Amino acid sequence: MKLIIHNLGHIAVLIPPVYVHFYILEKFFLNRKFGIYIALLLVILLGFGFAANFVFVKYFAYKGGLFAAFYFVGFAVVISTAARLFKKAIRQKLQIQEAESKQLQTELDLLKAQINPHFLFNTLNNLFGMARNQDAATAEGISRLSHLMRYMIHDSQVDRIDLDKEVEQVRRLIELQKLRFTGEDDIDIDFLTVGEINTIQIPPMILLPFVENAFKHGISLDKTSFVHIVLKSQRERLEFSVKNSTHAPRQKRKESEAGLGLSNVRRRLELLYPGRHELKIEERENTFEASLSIEL
Repeated sequence: MKLIIHNLGHIAVLIPPVYVHFYILEKFFLNRKFGIYIALLLVILLGFGFAANFVFVKYFAYKGGLFAAFYFVGFAVVISTAARLFKKAIRQKLQIQEAESKQLQTELDLLKAQINPHFLFNTLNNLFGMARNQDAATAEGISRLSHLMRYMIHDSQVDRIDLDKEVEQVRRLIELQKLRFTGEDDIDIDFLTVGEINTIQIPPMILLPFVENAFKHGISLDKTSFVHIVLKSQRERLEFSVKNSTHAPRQKRKESEAGLGLSNVRRRLELLYPGRHELKIEERENTFEASLSIEL
């Protein structure tokens, strides 16, 4: 019985440093803030080492010395960290497998539902040639639509794509949407980019659904409307926000604006950037805003 109490006492003393270390591991080490992590790790080992030695000596007549107490604390931290990282690696592997499985299923569904892409593009090219002689705006719209569909069907079938290519498609989508408006419509569309966009890669089709959603729910031809888009890119962080006007009652917006497109993007972000992204959706009486931040 005495041995059991003795062992339980040792375990109880080692639990606090293990869980404190888990916190700094997630907050600093996994976010690549190694300097802060190492400093705090030393504080944990020294602080809990002295505390463990005090408890061992006072309550368990421990005579191993301070160095041995440091060893016990360090050993507990190392073993628990290895177990946690192994569990995290297994979870990430399962998430990647889930993402690959969903991607494969999506591709199969698209193949079943879509007409032959080559036939589609050839048809669009033929229509473009016919419209160019009749109406320049129609021809331009067909051209932009063709580029967008080629990007969605062909160019986006990769894990990563240059950010400037995704931005180019956002601009094409905006220009395509503008064909619906005239100079008399009270509609304000703005797209601002800050920072370098040709040195960063992101998963394809991450930004487009937010823009499409804004135009789908934020534009009314007979009411004052707006879509404001801001993209800020840095070497290690990407920030993207889309704010649009709304015209439907809030209850109906809750049912419609959280549609399939944004749900799919949210799930993809969870799989591709676990713990390294933040997606905020803010609904007000007359506005809807989606803000995305990704640690690259």
